[in-house]
Amino acid sequence: MDNQKASSPLLLYVVGAVFIIWGILGMMDSKNYVYDGYQSGDDNSIVNVEEGSPAEAAGMQVGDVIILNGGIDANNNKELFQRERAKAGDVREFLLDRNGKEVTVSLTFSELNEKDKSLNKVALAIGLLFVLIGFWALYKHKSGLSKAFAIFSLCFGFIFMSGPYIGPGILSNLVNSASTTIVIFSFAFLLKYMLQYPPESKKQKLLYLPAILIVLLIWVLNFVQPDGSGTFNMVIRLFFGIVIIFYFLSSLITLIRKYMRSSAEDRKSNGLNLMMIGTVVGVLPILIYFTAGVISPGIELPGDDYIFLTFAAIPIFFSMALSRVSA
Repeated sequence: MDNQKASSPLLLYVVGAVFIIWGILGMMDSKNYVYDGYQSGDDNSIVNVEEGSPAEAAGMQVGDVIILNGGIDANNNKELFQRERAKAGDVREFLLDRNGKEVTVSLTFSELNEKDKSLNKVALAIGLLFVLIGFWALYKHKSGLSKAFAIFSLCFGFIFMSGPYIGPGILSNLVNSASTTIVIFSFAFLLKYMLQYPPESKKQKLLYLPAILIVLLIWVLNFVQPDGSGTFNMVIRLFFGIVIIFYFLSSLITLIRKYMRSSAEDRKSNGLNLMMIGTVVGVLPILIYFTAGVISPGIELPGDDYIFLTFAAIPIFFSMALSRVSA
């Protein structure tokens, strides 16, 4: 175990407080979220139309390819980004390619349904759970290991905090880029914690390299906003997905190795049993669903709207394991 005292946790407390405020402001803004009910793939083809949605009412069909979105070329990322977000009741025309024939449909955005509103509230609650348990670990244990736990826990909590709407412009670019940076590094911090958890593994010199590479790419893309294409979008999606899968899978493998190499007594004393429960319940389902989504965008799996709820097991069981180690 790393018994080194953690440096001043003040910065982490401040960061966590900022994340909480960000999430609350986002929840206050959620009344302005709209619902369209369709999902498009890398080549702007529609891969999913939800039953009873505005997209279905407009006449969109799976397999349609979006040519124009509200009069803007579907590949023109810069103009699409500079457009203000839609409001409930707004009507937007879409020019579609349907089996070689051009079709125009009008989609009327609606408010979120009650299910999505409830899921947004649950997501914020899970984010708060991560952040508050991270605070608790810092206050309770005051060790290098608890600091590592708090860093990944706070960043993971941020994933569930959408934040308020910021109109198009340089500030929006900065916020989107910074937010994505936190999200990407949260997965790297998870692996870092798994490696540091006793019995401590050898340090990985290139641990953060995949995260750094994709973060640099995202910052460039957010500010340059190049035109998209099916191939370009697919490459970016796969790169993004592979990095996250790498960190998730590496974290899982790291824990399994520690577990298999430890005796039953060590598993109990080091809290590895609790870590394994938290990982199997909280990480494995997400890894499976996320991998399936990367391989086949738009795929519908049982309970996919609710799978993120399993994340709640991570801070609960990981903090219990940390208490066992620190006892």
